[in-house]
Amino acid sequence: SEDLLAYELGYRVQVTNTLSTDIATFYNQYSNLRTAEPGAPFVEGNPIPTDLVVPFVAGNKMGGGTYGAEFIADWKVTPKWRLVGSYSYLQMDIAKNSNSLDPTADLPNGSSPRHQWYVRSSLDLPRHFDLDNTLRFVDHLASLNIPSYYSLDAHLGWRPVPRVQLSITGTDLLNNQHLEFIPDFINTAPTVVNRAIYGSITVNFK
Repeated sequence: SEDLLAYELGYRVQVTNTLSTDIATFYNQYSNLRTAEPGAPFVEGNPIPTDLVVPFVAGNKMGGGTYGAEFIADWKVTPKWRLVGSYSYLQMDIAKNSNSLDPTADLPNGSSPRHQWYVRSSLDLPRHFDLDNTLRFVDHLASLNIPSYYSLDAHLGWRPVPRVQLSITGTDLLNNQHLEFIPDFINTAPTVVNRAIYGSITVNFK
């Protein structure tokens, strides 16, 4: 098992009747993280030709710490308009132990975004319409060679009667597609998010 000892400290304040803020800080100490350790080489003669095989097995010879903070603000601008914003910072210092023979790079330090933020607007419109927009930013992943990106999501809903909602939603509207993650240990398909637009009908029977 991989081990984690986590410390967290947060503070929340209601600044005014319409504005509240949260700040949270953390420090995580990791040990016994997964590595790929070389095993004893062996000769494999079937099928022909003969091969020298050097296996790699999962080990637990990596550790280190991460620390960061997150700030959130929730502002009710008017009775029908609400803004929520968040910013987070992450610093990682993960490395293999001195007795590890894992030949791969120390990817954890660059496989999570250091900076992220988002702003979400929720607006109640006349005639039972509502409009929600979310703009977010994700920093680049240096060790995976994935660039930073912005993403915009939008949702327009309408309630012709209290129990029925018609809506249209668009996701990742600023890009045709963007790459979010590439597996660093098992060779599986990268995570690619495409632009999407779809509609829905929701009926509440309660």
